[in-house]
Amino acid sequence: MKNLILQHWYGPMQGWANKCKESIQDYASKVNAEYHFLTGYPMGDFFENTNTKPYLVIQKLCMLLEKYDEYDNVLMLDMDMLFTGVVDDIFKYEGIGRLHKVGMKEANASKNGRKWPKLYKQDYPMFFGNCVKLNRNDRQILRSKLNKHVISAGVSSDGLPPNDEIIMHYLMHTTDVLNDRNVLELPHDRFCDLPEEAHPDATFLHYCGSRKRLIK
Repeated sequence: MKNLILQHWYGPMQGWANKCKESIQDYASKVNAEYHFLTGYPMGDFFENTNTKPYLVIQKLCMLLEKYDEYDNVLMLDMDMLFTGVVDDIFKYEGIGRLHKVGMKEANASKNGRKWPKLYKQDYPMFFGNCVKLNRNDRQILRSKLNKHVISAGVSSDGLPPNDEIIMHYLMHTTDVLNDRNVLELPHDRFCDLPEEAHPDATFLHYCGSRKRLIK
């Protein structure tokens, strides 16, 4: 199996981001995966919008690009994901990530449905964007529905372009790529959770928001 881990960053690197980057590089070497650190706009001007161009958050959708079709699995991690030193190979697990179960219940339950209702489908799987793992077949199917119209049609009423989480959700429910899938979630307490929620022997911790100050 040929596996790849991606991370994306724009602008000058901060100390915590360098620490996380180094830790994920170390993890990749331990599980025999390739690691690519992406900067700038890996999706180019694909997602240009009149208010924000190019839009940064959805650059993480570059994991769907054809250039990565040589890899059996691609894992996209946020920059605030830190490898703890506890080695557990994430590529041995079937799941995609952690489900946003609150946001799945109804459109107004999260920003994703509230801001971008045109891209939302109630009760259909939606994943947090900090840790997403997709195999080649899934990436190719999802890519088949990814186009500029998805962005322009989904812009919120206050002019905000859709983020990677809601676009991925939209691509999944329009392609039915998850139909008949038995396992959707990774063991999220070991790979996707916040420091205060995670298993004591977690492999990754998600230091989102003000938690970044805890990264030494």
